[in-house]
Amino acid sequence: MIRKKTIQVILTKDVEKVGKQGTLIKVKPGYIRNYLIPLKLGKIATVSLIKQFELQQKEAEMRQIQFVEKCIINKELLESLDKFIIKKKISENGVFFGKVTKKQILELIGTKLNLAMELNKTQLELPEMKKVGVYIIEILLTTNIIAKLNIEILPE
Repeated sequence: MIRKKTIQVILTKDVEKVGKQGTLIKVKPGYIRNYLIPLKLGKIATVSLIKQFELQQKEAEMRQIQFVEKCIINKELLESLDKFIIKKKISENGVFFGKVTKKQILELIGTKLNLAMELNKTQLELPEMKKVGVYIIEILLTTNIIAKLNIEILPE
């Protein structure tokens, strides 16, 4: 019975259908020699490289845990506020002029709170706001951590 030899490789970049960067995989020698090494997609896993890889994995896990904790703290901070108030010019039928923008909301949050992380426009989910009233805005801090903010629009 002939055994096919495989070699352990640490991927230096994401390779489609093979693995993500930093993954330890077993592949055939020809695949390493002809594809992974010439395209600088992987390195042959030596004992020192494997130890270094394990240390990097632990550090990445610790950073991820700290990031999630920071997101939870920010969520509690954001939700601890009762509501934000925005004043707009109103027509007779209760519709306000202009739009409430994501930038405007980010500036409001920045003036009221000192968050441990920077928020950007892509994290905000705004409902359609056209009339005076209270609206709930969702802020996606990270996967599965969403802060909900109340914004009240009042006449000027």
